[in-house]
Amino acid sequence: MKGLCESLEAVSSDPVCTPSERDVRELFRLRGNLLGGEDRALIAMYLEGGETVRRIATLAAVNPSSVARRIRAIIQRLTDPTYPVCLAHRQQFSTLELRVVKDYFVRGLSISKIRRRRNLGRYRVRAAIRKARACASAATTPHQTDEEKG
Repeated sequence: MKGLCESLEAVSSDPVCTPSERDVRELFRLRGNLLGGEDRALIAMYLEGGETVRRIATLAAVNPSSVARRIRAIIQRLTDPTYPVCLAHRQQFSTLELRVVKDYFVRGLSISKIRRRRNLGRYRVRAAIRKARACASAATTPHQTDEEKG
């Protein structure tokens, strides 16, 4: 759990407001529902079931370092603010663009897999990802007033 708190604290822009373990679990539980089946089960076993990486690896018959890498990647995707920011500004996105953003930033699908799954061209997928990054960047970057600039 220490790793989860550290990853969330790294994402948090306010060093004074450090999340409690309960807050971290709640965030991952809520956002974990956005994941696909295998990733959701893995996170559920790790967080809610309290299983160790070694135990999960034994159950899945894979190397523990593979499980640890996968959990770390899932945590990074769940703590990425891009998708929640895009949802907050959903009027700027089409339904299809929001699906592409979710596939890429939450589910971790590659551009090629998204292309095939959504029957889109590479350019259209990349444009949606670029638009999402720009939206997230604009929302998380503090805006300066004219008085502060000069």
